[in-house]
Amino acid sequence: MDELLIKAIIVSALVSINAAVAGTLTVFRRASFLVAGSAHSALAGVAVALFLNSIGFEVHYFAFALLAAVFAAFLSARASKYGDINTGIAIAFALSMAVAVIFISVTRNYASSVWQFLFGDVLLLTDDDFALIAISTAFVLIATSFLYHKFLFISFDPDGAEAFGINVHLYDFILISLISISVVSALKAIGAILVFSIFIAPSASAMELGKSTKAVFSISFIIALLSMYFGLVISYQYSLPAGALAALISSLTYFTVTARKMS
Repeated sequence: MDELLIKAIIVSALVSINAAVAGTLTVFRRASFLVAGSAHSALAGVAVALFLNSIGFEVHYFAFALLAAVFAAFLSARASKYGDINTGIAIAFALSMAVAVIFISVTRNYASSVWQFLFGDVLLLTDDDFALIAISTAFVLIATSFLYHKFLFISFDPDGAEAFGINVHLYDFILISLISISVVSALKAIGAILVFSIFIAPSASAMELGKSTKAVFSISFIIALLSMYFGLVISYQYSLPAGALAALISSLTYFTVTARKMS
């Protein structure tokens, strides 16, 4: 089997794990727009990194993307302290896109790189990209396993968690930061435009099907994985973009599930 295809298969599994964990926690937190906000905030960091590379500074996109996404997470967490978290996410989204557009407009000879970060390509990842996704996935899994119950507590009953002595805003920031790390790790494989579908649609479908929180995580992973794999198979056969196909399949799965629930 082709080495690139093997790598794509493994990366698809890693992305599906991130989608199941980060996507489900986002849905539990009732802040689905957070994934899109993190992706576009990361895109601003990528744009800055590409600009610096274009003028002779050798920097890696991941550090800038992660910094931008975590900074946006901080702004969103602060907003949740004083009002609606989705308002904070929306403003951070707008700020990040403004920064991204400005830096992309002054960056020369990096059009193909910008395109990959916008739409992704799981078949064109380097060994460096593969390592980043693997390390990020391991970190997110370990951190989430230690803080899982606190994350659920602050998501479903923030007032009760605060009364119980839990620093809700601190753990909210940690939760949003972990979601941001997951999104940034998948950025080059899926793209900032499509990552929302891969992370949210499977989890939203799983919420309709699962009878417990653990079941929601498991079903979300299965849907994300099957979407990624079917996208890869169709892409390999017909030379279509794998990320777009996976996003299409996961989105159609959600509408199919909700249609059946309504019938």
